[in-house]
Amino acid sequence: MGGANLNFLGMFQEWMAVGEFAKFARSAWSWPMLPRARRPRPILLIPGFLAGDVSLYPFANWLRSRGHQVFFSGMVSNMDCPRRTMDRLAETLKNLHARYERKLVVIGHSLGGVYARELARRCPDAVAQTILLGAPVRDGGRGNPFIRMLASLTIGVNQRSRGCRCELFDICGIRSAEPSPDVPEAIIYSRSDAVVDWMTCIESGPKVRVFEVDSTHVGLPYNLETLRIVRELIESGYDEDDNLTRTNGRHSASPAPARASADR
Repeated sequence: MGGANLNFLGMFQEWMAVGEFAKFARSAWSWPMLPRARRPRPILLIPGFLAGDVSLYPFANWLRSRGHQVFFSGMVSNMDCPRRTMDRLAETLKNLHARYERKLVVIGHSLGGVYARELARRCPDAVAQTILLGAPVRDGGRGNPFIRMLASLTIGVNQRSRGCRCELFDICGIRSAEPSPDVPEAIIYSRSDAVVDWMTCIESGPKVRVFEVDSTHVGLPYNLETLRIVRELIESGYDEDDNLTRTNGRHSASPAPARASADR
């Protein structure tokens, strides 16, 4: 079963992200010596719930060291009304696409991944591929009770002060809508996730690939295995009619959620 550690005590497990970030930081000295990407990509980053762009600055620095051009969502904290957030993100994406005349890779962490997926559905002509890091695309309501409590408080604030009803399920197609059939989607998740139910991060589709790593939820952008997968996805032409299926070890392509739940 998924989500066995989705409780208040499980949140303490997320402190292990400090160790993941320490390993990430220790690897930074080698970045200038590594070969840069042969074809740099424009990349849009979207942070997770309550987090801001600053939470992805080190991740962006790693991408830049590879030669990629990185852009941010403009969020100080990802807690605004989903409808307004999606409108702003779509405008940002379209402006970047028009300015650089290239499709963007959109990478989102947690709630940011939910938004990234919806951007691909709304603007497939502007998105080369999406990479979702611990994003509960199947049911955002299943997760750690502490996070659900914070989400409820945020919804209340948006309703009272901004007149915005929470429409995340309808706006972003959680529970019902399928991923964009025209945009490659990569899902990276961890069974050790103590914030969201890992089973809600998995879906299937004609262009969906799923990768499992051993990581905390908070540490997913800085997990060294995540970085290896991200590098391969954006630098190996996976978004250009690539039909490679990965079945070695913990990596697989387009598994159904039921199959994932049966693994353990």
